[in-house]
Amino acid sequence: MVTALSMRSLQLYAPAPLRVQYDAAVSAGVRWLAAQTPVTTEARAGQVLGLAWAGGTRDRIRAASSALVAEQRADGGWAQLPTLGSDAYATGQALVALHDGGGMATSDPAYQRGVAFLLRNQYADGTWHVPSRALAIQPLFDIGFPHGGRDSWISGAATNWAAIALALASPPRP
Repeated sequence: MVTALSMRSLQLYAPAPLRVQYDAAVSAGVRWLAAQTPVTTEARAGQVLGLAWAGGTRDRIRAASSALVAEQRADGGWAQLPTLGSDAYATGQALVALHDGGGMATSDPAYQRGVAFLLRNQYADGTWHVPSRALAIQPLFDIGFPHGGRDSWISGAATNWAAIALALASPPRP
């Protein structure tokens, strides 16, 4: 995901005088992404997005998207790691990548199962709670997001991904 987001940033914000160097870096990033075999949902989502944003081959984008869809769980969600349960962070991220990078329609059954998972697990205040799996390396501070303490950062990110995925699936309004 970091490679994909870095490549996208270079594409969108590189200063004109350095465009050639940045384009070469993006091309190298695409080759690197295409050669990877991701083991996490975030890495799979990043591969789909990065290949799509930076001109990966249609076959490679399709293969990466298929690998991501194959990780969908029976409950309709995705998990961050194979050993964890489905959560809103991985599910939202997978759905956004499949739609924006892989071209999946929000009416696709896999997308709709993901939407159903998100809606079933959404709190009344509109957020999602995801337990942190990060090691505590700095003192915690309250960021003002529900599900505070150790879980606030990942829950905030999960809510962002999930909200984007649901917004993509919402019918257009006049």
